[in-house]
Amino acid sequence: MTETPRRSRKPESAAAMRLAALALFFSAALGTAAAGTSLASVRNAGVDYVSLDEGAARLGLRLERSLPPSAVMLKEGARPVARMIEHSRDSDIKGLRVFLGDPVIELSGKFYISRTDFDTRLMPRLRPDLCGTPPRPPHVIAIDAGHGGADHGNENHTLGTMEKTYTLDVAERLKHLLEAAGYAVVMTREKDVYIAKQTRSEIANVAAADLLVSVHFNSLFPNTKTTGVEVLSFPPRLQRSTNSWSPGERSDSEEAESPVNAFNAWNTVLASKLHRRLVDALHSSDRGEKFEHLGVLRGLKCPGVLVEPAFLSSDIEGQRLGTVAYRDTVAEAVFAGIQDYAEVLRRLKPSAIAPPSVPGGSQGRSRQGPA
Repeated sequence: MTETPRRSRKPESAAAMRLAALALFFSAALGTAAAGTSLASVRNAGVDYVSLDEGAARLGLRLERSLPPSAVMLKEGARPVARMIEHSRDSDIKGLRVFLGDPVIELSGKFYISRTDFDTRLMPRLRPDLCGTPPRPPHVIAIDAGHGGADHGNENHTLGTMEKTYTLDVAERLKHLLEAAGYAVVMTREKDVYIAKQTRSEIANVAAADLLVSVHFNSLFPNTKTTGVEVLSFPPRLQRSTNSWSPGERSDSEEAESPVNAFNAWNTVLASKLHRRLVDALHSSDRGEKFEHLGVLRGLKCPGVLVEPAFLSSDIEGQRLGTVAYRDTVAEAVFAGIQDYAEVLRRLKPSAIAPPSVPGGSQGRSRQGPA
């Protein structure tokens, strides 16, 4: 399936990050090797693929062909948990739209998924316990309010609104929720100022943040009808950004590891929890979890995700963003997603430290732009 093109962001150079990336990569590789998939691979078009039959068995699932014949499902008993289509990167995993980094293929009657997608997209969603040593449960949360200062981000000229205003507003609402629950919070900006993308990740690193969420709002102007939630993470090494697969685009895969690639599996776990909460809370269309070489994520020494809960360019969502209630819902959804991510890590890595509480004894409600 061809995605609707999003506005382009210029990826930052990876050169300055390579030394730090190597150190993080080799450290993370030890954990990954311990949990390695141990699946035989076949080479196709320069990509290592693994059998979905063997992969399903590895995950404790079974494989079943579905209609049309070129589709396949992974099932837990009678319950479908994933659906993939031959020659497509567009998949459904636990009821959420997820774009893989490489297309699923069929060879000699068997379905194959790229090893990278199995290890960093599928397994973290279905069996995070197989993904090696997890990060510590989060206590320090970095919130990035996208854009700022002379960088207005997207604008809705009809409504007279700017992305930078709403990202900061939602970030502040999220900060209050997290602090009330006992988390320490670091903001990459707290007023209307421009902060370089690399500096934003450095702020998180200096604060020893356990994760970063970058808040943005989408646009497809002059299209004013498109709505929906998108969640973006940084592509694994040698995989392309989602939009680079669009017709006429060229591969933008990178040879070098970036620091955030040390957390590929955990970026996925975080993204999936935020994605679920945003879609459920905002009752909006699901435009999927995607990859993009984002400067705000590249240099992170912790898991990080960028969320785009709504379209500022939309007649409907643009107006909703103008209400306090809607922005509260977005902040509550992101908060709930962070709590869900933290709970996964606490189950995998029990801590003697009591988990932060939930304000008011409830989980909150659930949904996001670029850096």
